[in-house]
Order: sequence, then C-alpha cells, then structure tokens
Amino acid sequence: MNWFWLPLLVIGVLPAIYLGVLALAAKCGRHRPPAATRKRRIAIVVPAYNEQQLISGTVENLRKQNYPAERFAVWVIADNCTDDTAALARAAGAEVWERQGEPGKGQALHAFFTRLIQQDWDAVLVVDADSRLHPQALAVCNDHLESGALALLLRSGVLNPDVNWRTRMLEWSLASFNALRPCGKMSLGISAGITGNGFCLARQTLERVPYLASSIVEDIEYHLMLLEADIKVEFSDQAWVKSHMPTGQQAANTQRVRWERGRWQIIKAHFIPLLRAWAGGQRRAFDGLLDLLPPVSLVVLALCIGLLGTPAQRLLSGIGFLSIVYHYIEAARHYGNLSSVPSIAIHLPYYILQKTWAVLASFIRRRQMSWQRTERD
Repeated sequence: MNWFWLPLLVIGVLPAIYLGVLALAAKCGRHRPPAATRKRRIAIVVPAYNEQQLISGTVENLRKQNYPAERFAVWVIADNCTDDTAALARAAGAEVWERQGEPGKGQALHAFFTRLIQQDWDAVLVVDADSRLHPQALAVCNDHLESGALALLLRSGVLNPDVNWRTRMLEWSLASFNALRPCGKMSLGISAGITGNGFCLARQTLERVPYLASSIVEDIEYHLMLLEADIKVEFSDQAWVKSHMPTGQQAANTQRVRWERGRWQIIKAHFIPLLRAWAGGQRRAFDGLLDLLPPVSLVVLALCIGLLGTPAQRLLSGIGFLSIVYHYIEAARHYGNLSSVPSIAIHLPYYILQKTWAVLASFIRRRQMSWQRTERD
C-alpha cells in the first residue's frame, strides 16, 4: 500500500496531529483583557427565517445582558418569513427589520449591516434565533474591542445535550470545533475563525470588509475575507452562546450535510488560491488553509485504512488516533461532559459511517447544494 502514503498523511495523520497540537496549545493560557470603563454601543443581531417556535424565548434571553440598557439593543432580521416571527419578536421587545428578497443568512446580514453602519453603533454581535447568550457576553465583547480586537468569537455550545446520544455527540463535537480549537489557535497566534453563532464585529471591520459572504457556510467564507484584509479573529471562552440541536436523525442529517457540503464548496473555491498566497508570503493565508481541513470523520476513516498498511503506516495511524483521542478528551474536560464519553464511544462508529453516507448520498442525489432550514423538534 505504498501508494497510500500521501493521502494518509494529508487526510489522516497531519490533521490528527494538528488537533493534538491545538489541545496542548489551549492549555498554555487564555487571553483575558482588562475590564473596560468605556461601554460601546453594541447591536445584537438575530437573523431569523420562520423561527416563531423559539424567537420569543431567544429575544427575552438576549435582553437580560449585564450591560447598560441604553448601550445595546436586540435586532431581529425577519428574513422572508411567512409565519409570526416578526410579530413575536416585537412582542418580546426586539427591534425588527422585515426583509424580502434573495434568501440566505449571508445576504440578510449584509443587507442589514449596510443599514446599521449608517447609524452610530460601534459593533455587532450575531446570535442565531435558537440560542441563549451568557449574561456577560456583551461585557466580554466590549473588553476585547476596547483592547483592540476587530473581530471576536465567543464559545458556542449545545443547549440540549442530554436528550439522546446524538445531542451528546454534538456537544462533544462543538466542544472541539467551537471551543478547544479556537482557544488553541488563539494561543498559537492563529486567527480563531468564525463559526456562525456568537461572533462580534467592530464597526471598522464591517466598513473595511462588507459582509459579502453568500455561500451556505457564509461564516467560513467571511473569515477568509477577513484574513485577506489581514484581520485576525480573537476568541474568548469567558462567555458562551448555546443553541438547540436537532434530536432526530433526519434533521441532524440535514444540518450535517449542509455543513459538510458547504465546506467542500469552500475548499474547491479557495484551497489553491490560499496555497498560492501562502507560498507567496501572505502569512494569514495559512490561517485560512486551516479552515479547510477535512472533517474529523474523514480523518478517522483515513487512519482506519492506514491500519491495514505497512508497519510504518500502522504506526503513523496509531499516533494519529492517540492525538485525536487526547484532543477530544481535553475538549470534553474543559467544555463538555466527561461522563458522556462512554455513551459517545459506543455510538461513534455508527455516527461516523452514517454521517459519511449521508454526505456521500447527497452528492449522488444533487450536484448543487442550496441552503436548507433545519427543522425544529
């Protein structure tokens, strides 16, 4: 199996070792700026499409920030809604902008930010319509902004992790992807990235880099735009945003397929240009390449195949597995729940195979993938 050396390294071993390095780096300290006396005006922006089931509770929660009431407001973008999202958001105390036009989260955010920066807001914090926000979130954002941050990512997690093994698996996954990884990146001086929920942008950032991201993973796309402008995203785990995760298989598949297909589209469009930019000396292009690593399920499958190879390949695969295990144990220890690890381990092989099949089947059924709303349970 000598032909397998390069794919094993690129898809399996190197990404796995990178995860281990991030777990080690995350132990080296977290950046906590001093408390700021100046309080910036921050708009909490909630893009929503037919979210009448959850929008009232979200708005009520967002309004309970430990932050001067006159220095923030909750805005809901009712994007092409055909239900009572707008009326319920207003009743809960939000400012509402009803939008009609080309649907999509990226399109809605760009249209709204264009309007918002004409007013005197200093920053925006984007929160999904199914979320709850830590009461100190705005204070944390303000401290980072006052210390010079142009973009900030808050830790995001799962509101309903104890429903079943699937939600526990998602909590474990987000503890890695949306907490331990950006924390490790921050320690290494790498841009933390944007993961779609709980990211804060300074006014000058939006003026320099308009939110012209329109793909189904517009958060990754916009992060690449920030890197091109040499803007680094900081990370804080002092405050969190948590969202409801789908509990049924069909809804979970819809969400996962959307995420993975969107990542694949971004990889096809940006990998080679980023590689050329990095080779040409653009330092932040490397940060962008790290956004385009293969999903962990594919990394694990590559390592499993590596176990069937030569002794050297088996050794490398074993090192890769140990690195991944260490990474996820650290993620669960700091940001998840270690007691759920046995249940997750039992279901992990099925989860990896089922998720991989769902993504592959979606490629067979549809060559082009558009945004699909995840149905609420």
